[in-house]
Amino acid sequence: MIFDLHNDVVTALSGSERRKVLRGFAECGYRTILAIWVTGLPSDGRGKKSILSYRCGFPIGIEDLGSLTVRDVGALLDELSPAYASLTWNGENALAGGCGAEMPLTLRGRRAISLLSNRGVALDLAHLSDCSFYGAMDEAARRGCRILCSHTASRELSDHPRCITDDQAKLIARAGGIIGVAAVPNFLDASLSYGENCGRETYVKHIAHFCALIGADHVAIGSDLYGAEYYPEGLTDISGFLTLGDDLEKAGLSHEEAEAVMHVNAEKFFRMESEI
Repeated sequence: MIFDLHNDVVTALSGSERRKVLRGFAECGYRTILAIWVTGLPSDGRGKKSILSYRCGFPIGIEDLGSLTVRDVGALLDELSPAYASLTWNGENALAGGCGAEMPLTLRGRRAISLLSNRGVALDLAHLSDCSFYGAMDEAARRGCRILCSHTASRELSDHPRCITDDQAKLIARAGGIIGVAAVPNFLDASLSYGENCGRETYVKHIAHFCALIGADHVAIGSDLYGAEYYPEGLTDISGFLTLGDDLEKAGLSHEEAEAVMHVNAEKFFRMESEI
């Protein structure tokens, strides 16, 4: 069993192709949060009606709250009931600095975190620059907003700006959050150019690193499937992820720890145990 924190299929595919993939997810027991990648939508597709059209029976996340054109974001959050929302994608917007844009969390970003907290929506720290990451952590603590990082990797193992540092990982764990490890090759190995590949063992190393650093109870799968063009060998589709438990145990995790990473931690974080 698996619970994947981040899959981009709803905005990567359209129409019958998307429905076919989602049926396949349900049939094999693959559970996931489907991210609505707002940055990747056309400008006229970032309003309330378009965003609500992505509801499909799976829990939803919003990736890049700052690119929405909805006048009343609070009303959209009430109607959509997302599991989490991130403030940015890469670069800056009116809320914060994303990857590559070292700027502070803005006043509007602080207000956005307040909106999330008031509605019980978790703040996703993925894609934030270091400066905005720490500001968002502080504001989330002040507002009592739950936090996670849905899809990232370890900067200790791979010096890529989309990865988080050990210090950031420890802060997330101390706040009761979870970290989803993304299966994007050049996140996992910054020496790779985009399009060059690595094996699934590199992905497992990042999971094992976080487990050793902060404990297996704070680590999860955050594949980023359909959000990139390349994935490690052996992890090009959900069938590869469904068999990761054995790899994790071979890497030194106990059976219970491997199960925690594969699905238990995400189920507990989103309080979805009763739906199993």
